[in-house]
Amino acid sequence: MNEYTGAQIVSGFLKKAGIRYVFGIPGHGNAAFVDALRDAYPDVEFIPVKHEQWGGHMADGYFRANRRVPAVVTTSVGPGATNLATAMATAFVDSSAFIAITGQIQTYLFGMGIFQEIERHHWVDYVNAMKHFAKRAWLVTDLRQLPRVLTGALREAVTGRPGPVLIDLPMDIQVEKAELEVPDPYRHMPMGRIYPDPEAVRRAVDLLLSAERPLILIGGGVVMSGATEELVKVAEFLGAPVAATFRGDAKGGFPEDHELYVFHPGNIGSLVANELAKEADVILAVGTTFSDETTSSYVPGITFNIPPTKLIHVDLDPHEVGKNYPVEVGIVADAKAALEVIYVELARRAAKRDYRNSPWYRRMRELKERWLSEMEEVRKAAPMGIPNIVKLTRDVLPRDAVVALSAGLPQEIFSQLWVSYHPNTYISSGGFSTMGFALPAAIGAKLALGKGRTAVAVEGDGSFLMNNVELSTAVQLDIPIIVVVLNNYGWVSIRDLQIRRFAERIIATEFRRRDGSPYVIDFEKLTRSFGAEYFRAETPEEYKEALSKALKMEVPTVVEAVVERRFPHSGTKAYGHWDIPSPYV
Repeated sequence: MNEYTGAQIVSGFLKKAGIRYVFGIPGHGNAAFVDALRDAYPDVEFIPVKHEQWGGHMADGYFRANRRVPAVVTTSVGPGATNLATAMATAFVDSSAFIAITGQIQTYLFGMGIFQEIERHHWVDYVNAMKHFAKRAWLVTDLRQLPRVLTGALREAVTGRPGPVLIDLPMDIQVEKAELEVPDPYRHMPMGRIYPDPEAVRRAVDLLLSAERPLILIGGGVVMSGATEELVKVAEFLGAPVAATFRGDAKGGFPEDHELYVFHPGNIGSLVANELAKEADVILAVGTTFSDETTSSYVPGITFNIPPTKLIHVDLDPHEVGKNYPVEVGIVADAKAALEVIYVELARRAAKRDYRNSPWYRRMRELKERWLSEMEEVRKAAPMGIPNIVKLTRDVLPRDAVVALSAGLPQEIFSQLWVSYHPNTYISSGGFSTMGFALPAAIGAKLALGKGRTAVAVEGDGSFLMNNVELSTAVQLDIPIIVVVLNNYGWVSIRDLQIRRFAERIIATEFRRRDGSPYVIDFEKLTRSFGAEYFRAETPEEYKEALSKALKMEVPTVVEAVVERRFPHSGTKAYGHWDIPSPYV
């Protein structure tokens, strides 16, 4: 065996694992690790970011765009490491993965309160603080632990329900040398899928075959497991409409131009999905958590009626099965494996339904036509409203383009109306609803996609003000992303909430000076200061032209669209309910 430093063992492991990118900022706490990465290039490339949180979102977006290999984010000790908290929480809630490798003080100085140590409760308390946002966390205190920690971290990150993991690596461990073998990652990885219990499948198929009004609700678990083919077979066999949940990773799990697709239920959902969810006699839910945005905050009769609607809930994580609604059949299994077995059992016991002649299909068509007509009226009422921006964007972008969304009106309305033709093409911070997510996530996604694929971040102006510094990273490293900034001059999603729920008492949600005059930021100057290209659009025609030009340029580009801000045309039509306590209503 050769003699390696701890940092060399880590970099060698990343190379063996096929981990291509490390996002981060060099600091004294991780300087030895970053130094070792220099020798791993070009197999492993260091991407220097401008803020650690955005580096975490880049790593998150990278994994969501490929769903196989994670990326790494590295920070120094102290505030650089704590800056990762929101990025880790975002990935954890949305079941995405990355490996965080943070610097830590020297093991022989633990507890002395040196530069950037937090030790008033416990020595080097960082792991204790961050473990709530990580699937698993390790503090390495001996170089001999490192091979086991590395293989464990990769295994935990990408198997089962994915999640971010944390390795806190003291500086002395990074430079200490030992004769240790760099482990082969794939000799420590499990293979195969978790298949459902046969009796549970039999009971589920009994319910599905007896159902007159079946509905399938899919979450991110369908996309994560690559279950689209099996899902289409089950849906077409039963003639079951398919709805996707609000959380972004679900979109594209079922082809959204398919006649059985009914968009998503819940608060900012679709008329058709909400009505069908209420009327369904059996719901097959696959890989979903039943969050409040999808369920209209659990108020019976608005989106779901469970019971009397009978629920079959399939999820890889037993924590989710039966958590928010009682189940007739709860199945712990991988989504692809479960749908495969359910389809085989359906086909063994019955013939495929001629669903186009069924009353349930006619009901779906009637509701879908009505809803699409209502949405068209919303678009006509505000040509530069976000609902019309969604349509214009879909008209211009390639079918396989990846779009990333941050929290706010863009996320809500794109989730409601965007059409995803393929899995892994819609990336949203829907679970943790993180602002500032889209731009860095699109950078990570573009690195995963490579040449020939388009990555677009859709940001509100408030969210873009948080993260625009990472445009410099895209320009610096020639990463050709498009950033669409929907500018309504404020935190308008919350302003609209103030209008609806807080007696129109608007405070701090419109960008204004002390004298009440508008505060207007020159996004062109901001964009060009980083070296990116810029277009501005104030009409639908200008927007389509600008986006089309941006596509052809293949350089980092910002398209600023001045969108409708007049209430209620600033938003969209809501068909459900969201529980927001207010003293006024």
